[in-house]
Amino acid sequence: MKVGTDGVLLGAWTPCQQATTALDIGAGCGLVAMMLAQRNPMLSVTAVEIEPDAAAQAAENVAESPFGNRISVECADILTYASTVEPEGFDLIVSNPPFFQETLLPPDALRAAARHTRAGLNFEALVKVAATLLRRGGVFSVIIPTVAEHDFHVLCAASGLSLHHATAVQTVVRKLPKRSLLHFQKGPSPTRVERDVLVLMTDGKRSEAYAALCRDFYL
Repeated sequence: MKVGTDGVLLGAWTPCQQATTALDIGAGCGLVAMMLAQRNPMLSVTAVEIEPDAAAQAAENVAESPFGNRISVECADILTYASTVEPEGFDLIVSNPPFFQETLLPPDALRAAARHTRAGLNFEALVKVAATLLRRGGVFSVIIPTVAEHDFHVLCAASGLSLHHATAVQTVVRKLPKRSLLHFQKGPSPTRVERDVLVLMTDGKRSEAYAALCRDFYL
């Protein structure tokens, strides 16, 4: 659960400038929480991670960052954590959620809990938590496999979360998208959903669009 492309994309792409409170569900090493705090100096982030070693690493990373006073790391199951806080308490909720949906679980139990929708937090539970803890008009931002996008839309719509922006992520132009960046808001559907495509690599290097999106984070 180290730094990965999915997390970098989510942290750089998520609209966060209007938020003052954010919740990162499944925070891992704290990457996305710190990226959001870097992008918005007025933002306070609660980062929730169920796996103790990852949560400890996130806390260490946050403490050594310039944003430590604005990020709180909680080692907890998000379902348990959600029952301890006030509903509609966050302007922004982000998650790079469990995404393996194959029949066979990954062999490592901790990785299975963190990365498998059957062994850990599933999409339905994630959406319900987001809908409960997000204020009206607040943003729910995720990155998920493109093949799961339709079902995820259905779950969100049933919970009052409306799609506002979808970015299909392609590694290279000749390949189909494998990931979708999705921005929902709690409330009615917009008159038009913004849709675009982000190609990551061109001629063996980062595309101009990818480099521009992440220029504040990559050295």
